[in-house]
Amino acid sequence: MVCKPSVNNITAIFMPLEAFIKEVEDAVACQDGTSSLQSFVTEFIQNIFLGQVHATVSSSIAAATKVDEEDGSFDALRHVVDHKTQKDLGVTRPLLTSTVTVDRNIRKLQELMQSLPTYGDQFLNMICNILKEYRDTCNSAYRGIVQIESDEKRVISATWAKDEDISRFLRSLPSWRSLQMSERQDLSKKLCSEEEIRTLNSKEALILISNLSSEAIIPQQEIITDVTQMRTIANVHESLEWFAGRLRQFCQLLSARSPTSMSSIELSTREYPPVSDKSLESLKMLVKDFQDLAEICLLLLHLEVRVHCFYFLLPVAKQSNYAGPIDDLDPDSNVLKLNKDLSAMEEMLVQSLQPQKFKYIFESLGFLVSSILMSSIQYLKKINENGIKKMCRNLFAIQQNLTNITMARETDLDHARQYYELLYMNPDDVLSLIVEKGPDYSYTEYVSLFQLYKKSHSHIKQANLDTLLHKLEEVMNKTQNGSSA
Repeated sequence: MVCKPSVNNITAIFMPLEAFIKEVEDAVACQDGTSSLQSFVTEFIQNIFLGQVHATVSSSIAAATKVDEEDGSFDALRHVVDHKTQKDLGVTRPLLTSTVTVDRNIRKLQELMQSLPTYGDQFLNMICNILKEYRDTCNSAYRGIVQIESDEKRVISATWAKDEDISRFLRSLPSWRSLQMSERQDLSKKLCSEEEIRTLNSKEALILISNLSSEAIIPQQEIITDVTQMRTIANVHESLEWFAGRLRQFCQLLSARSPTSMSSIELSTREYPPVSDKSLESLKMLVKDFQDLAEICLLLLHLEVRVHCFYFLLPVAKQSNYAGPIDDLDPDSNVLKLNKDLSAMEEMLVQSLQPQKFKYIFESLGFLVSSILMSSIQYLKKINENGIKKMCRNLFAIQQNLTNITMARETDLDHARQYYELLYMNPDDVLSLIVEKGPDYSYTEYVSLFQLYKKSHSHIKQANLDTLLHKLEEVMNKTQNGSSA
C-alpha cells in the first residue's frame, strides 16, 4: 500500500489527476469534463470531501468556542495560548485560543483553495461562513461583558465607545491615530506641540465631564468592577486585531486574482484561484467587522479607566467634609480606592496590551483627574485650611500613583494643586497676582474659586462677591487684551 486510505488524499492527487483526465479526454476526443473518471472525482469531492471538511472544521471551532454550561458565558474568552504558541506566532501579547484555532482552520481552507482550485469559491464561502459565526460569537461575548445583567443598558464606557460623536472625536486625536500603522510615520514628522496636546486633552476632558458631572454618583453596575474582565477585553482586542491583519493579507492576495484585476497578477499570488467579486466583498466586510470590534474594545478600555476616575472622584467633593476642625493626614478614602483600582488595572493591562496601546489607555489621565477635581470645586459647601491641605494631599497621592504607572511627572496635577492653594489667599491678593503674572486659569475657574471663598467666610456678603467678580472680569479683560496687543 502506497498510502493509507483517506478522503484527504485527494488534495495531493487532484492537480495531476485533473491533468491526466484532460489528456485522456483529449486523446479520445471526449468533451471536457464528461468522462466517467471526471464524473467520479467531481461527485466524490462535492458529495463526500466537502462535507467531511466542513464537519472537521466545524467540530474544531465548536470545541474552541464552547459556551460554559454553568454560567452561559463564552468560555474561550478566558483561555489564551501558551508562551510557545505566542513565540511561534511572533506576537508579544496573549491571544485567545479560540481566535488562533479559527485562524488555523481558515489556513487549512486556504491551502485547500490552492490544492483544489476548481472549488476555490466553495472553500471561500466556507471561510466566510466560519468568520460570520465567529464574529457573532465574539459580538455576543462582548455584549455579555458590557451589558448590565438582563437590562438592555450597557456600562457607560461601552455606550460612549458606540456614541458616534465621542468615537469620532477620540479617533481624530493624535494619540489614537499614532496607533494606526499607516499613520505613524506621518505623525512622527509633525508631532503636536505641548500646547496643542493640552488643548486636545482639554476638549476630551470637557466632553466626558459634560456627559457625567451632572450625575450625583455613578451607579456601580455602570462600570466594570471586575478588572479581569478588562484583561479579557484587552485579549479580545489584541486577538481580533491580529486576526484581522492576517485576513487582510489574504484579501490582498485574492484581490490580485479576481477577474477585475487579472492583469496585475504577481507570481507569488498565482497559488490562489480566481474567486467571484461577491465572495471577495463578503470577506472584506467580515475583515472590517473584526477590525471594528477590535477598535471598539480599545476605545472601551480607554474610556473605562476614565469612567472609574469619575466614579471615585465625583464623591470626593460631593460627599466629603473639607471644613472639619481636624487636619486629616490621609487622602480622601475615595482617592485611596481610585489609586488601588488604577494599580489593579495597570497590572492587568500591562501584560495584555502592547506598550503603545497601554500608553494610550493611561496617557493624559492626569489632565482628566485635574479637570474633575477642579470642576468639582462647585460642589464643595465650604472649605478651611485643613480642607485645602486634604485636597492637596488627594492630588499628590494620585500624582504619585499615576507617575508610577506612566513614568511621567503628570504636571497637570501640580496645576490643580496650585489652584486649590489659591484659597489660602484672599480674593484681592488673587486679583493682584493675576495683574502681576497673568491668569493661570480661566475666568470660570476663578469665579468658582471666589464663590467657594465666599461660602467659606461668613463675613463676606453677596455684594462683596459681586464687586470681586466685577473686578475679576475687568482684570481678565485687561490681561487678555494686553497679551493680544
